[in-house]
Amino acid sequence: MFLPKNTRRQSIGELEIYISNNEKYCLSQDSFGNRKLYGLIEETHDDFEVEISGKAETGLDICEEHAVNPSAYSFLKAQTPLTAAGSSLRAYRKNLVLEDCPGAYEKALCVMNTLHYTFAYEPEATRVHETAENALALGRGVCQDYAHIMLSLLRTEEIAARYVVGIMIGEGSSHAWVEALCNGYWYGFDPTNNKLVNDEYIRVSCGRDSGDCSVIRGNFYGCVSQRQTETAIVEEKEENL
Repeated sequence: MFLPKNTRRQSIGELEIYISNNEKYCLSQDSFGNRKLYGLIEETHDDFEVEISGKAETGLDICEEHAVNPSAYSFLKAQTPLTAAGSSLRAYRKNLVLEDCPGAYEKALCVMNTLHYTFAYEPEATRVHETAENALALGRGVCQDYAHIMLSLLRTEEIAARYVVGIMIGEGSSHAWVEALCNGYWYGFDPTNNKLVNDEYIRVSCGRDSGDCSVIRGNFYGCVSQRQTETAIVEEKEENL
């Protein structure tokens, strides 16, 4: 399970972790810098519950982090099986006027805006492991598909980009968007809503594509069912005058 962490744009505090039956857990960090909670229950059990709560102060900056060594992220310019460009993506790229964009930031804005208005949001139109190529050919999908398509297009332009999972205020469930490395900083772009990531977003995890940053991941043995919920309560911070 991934947990939100402090970045330039957000501060996480008062984090409380509850696991049923007082099971032990460990905290660590993966290769993408995500904060991870993990554990193992070997004994037979009938139920298992995890509850995470805390407070997130967002909107502290317009970017997530400064990339001191941008070349270290060159692997995020490479396509993955979920973002690989086929005939549909290559044809779509030809219709984008990215040559007139002076830099990576402007290209990301162009891709986000164009994709938002040419791709339709439709729940259950695609599968969990749908590729960007298939989703674009279909012409509709969910936030995961918007993000995969945008990643593919940015990587075609040799722009380092990563898939992000988090919570957007008002969504009531996890949401996906894209971060692009522009002028040495990571900026968030949400093509589903055609918005720059701002104080309405809580970032949880990132990776090459959706396969790297599922909020919850694990293995069960036996007949099981699982339910996952996320809730965010927003309060305006009072400033002392």
